[in-house]
Amino acid sequence: MQSQDSKIEIGHLIDNRRLAPLQILVIVLSFLVVWLDGYHIQSMSLVVKTIGKEWNVSPQNFKLVVSAALIGILLGSATIGSMGDRWGRRKVLILSMIIVGISSIFTGYANSMTELVIWRFLTGLGLGASIPNATALTSDYVPGQRRAALVTLMFSGVAIGALASGFIAPEIIRFFGWRAIFTIGGVVPLVMAVVLAFAMPESIRLLLANKPGDPRIKKILSRMAPDVDASMVYAKKQDVQRASVFELLSKTYVKGTLLLWFVFAVNMFILYLLVNWLPTLLSNQGWTEAQSMRGAVMNQLGGVIGGLILSYYVDRGKTVISTIASYALTAIAFGLFAVLPSTGLSWWVLLMIVGGGISGAQFVINALAAGFYPPAIRSTGVGWAFSVGRIGAVLSGFAGGFILELQLAPMTVLQLLVIPVLMCIVGVLMFRNTFQAAPGPAPEKTLLAKS
Repeated sequence: MQSQDSKIEIGHLIDNRRLAPLQILVIVLSFLVVWLDGYHIQSMSLVVKTIGKEWNVSPQNFKLVVSAALIGILLGSATIGSMGDRWGRRKVLILSMIIVGISSIFTGYANSMTELVIWRFLTGLGLGASIPNATALTSDYVPGQRRAALVTLMFSGVAIGALASGFIAPEIIRFFGWRAIFTIGGVVPLVMAVVLAFAMPESIRLLLANKPGDPRIKKILSRMAPDVDASMVYAKKQDVQRASVFELLSKTYVKGTLLLWFVFAVNMFILYLLVNWLPTLLSNQGWTEAQSMRGAVMNQLGGVIGGLILSYYVDRGKTVISTIASYALTAIAFGLFAVLPSTGLSWWVLLMIVGGGISGAQFVINALAAGFYPPAIRSTGVGWAFSVGRIGAVLSGFAGGFILELQLAPMTVLQLLVIPVLMCIVGVLMFRNTFQAAPGPAPEKTLLAKS
């Protein structure tokens, strides 16, 4: 019988090899899954005015419709999403794509506000189940020292999906009507479910932790490390802990968990207030409908750029200083909205800067959440972080409608967002010592080692 010392720990194996084609495939498929999240969240905000005109409903009356998907995502992350640790991340991803596909197609057939709320809620339920498992799967398959950059690269699919939605929506609405936005958003996930069923592997870390005799382990390792005997690979003892939300609040993880939840919630409040209501705010500022749609997703383009820049510094142990610098630049940009003219190039540039700060920071804290928890509770940890964060997102949906009712000037709204940005800075500063105190693998602790 082989001793534990003569065997190879899966994390060590992954950390000391180049990325295999199978690992790249996992990143790409996860990217496509979260791309759909960005597309669907942005799509509703882009058609609010169009549906409002057709149904003779004012934009502020869409508060519940806008928030329905976010409420679904919140519940989906906490319930179905966390089941990835028990059922398998791959199974949950396939199920989530089926839910998103069917509910989105029915959204395109909605003829009342009530129907929109129901189908958008179910769409959100599917999206909420997919996001934490796509994040956890990518995290499970990439080296610890490159996790921040690769998870950020994968999660950039959210911003790119929103960006694509914003730029193609005007033409789709022009030629086919607003319902086509959701028909397309339904067909693609159903196709994606089939692709995942044939191409996406289960988490190798999860299989080794929970089902060490599973024949899939040998097949997966043959594609990652064909020169290694599968029987010699094992998961660390901490990788067989039972997945439970109570584990997240145990003495070991409670401080980090609460700080992660705080930063997730505040950052998502800012992010989704912009995602869901910026098209309407820009329209109220005098922009045309097409300009509002495209201008509103400039923060997503900035988010992709900002996220990749931030991940570079995160992988070099500069997480705190780079994230705080990002938030500080965002606060300055929010202030400049009141100074620079809304016409011309200036506001477009500011929208990109804000996206780089807020969306980019979201990418970083996603990676930190994935690195903070061990594999056996990673889906649960990431899922609950997203769920609590979505509370901020849900509140932003109602806050946006309330802002429209108050008839606040768009520049005033943007200036007020400086307050939650400062709250995020405080949260990141407090998280540093907690992360270092956690009993995670050494490569993951380097995320904050030099900050």
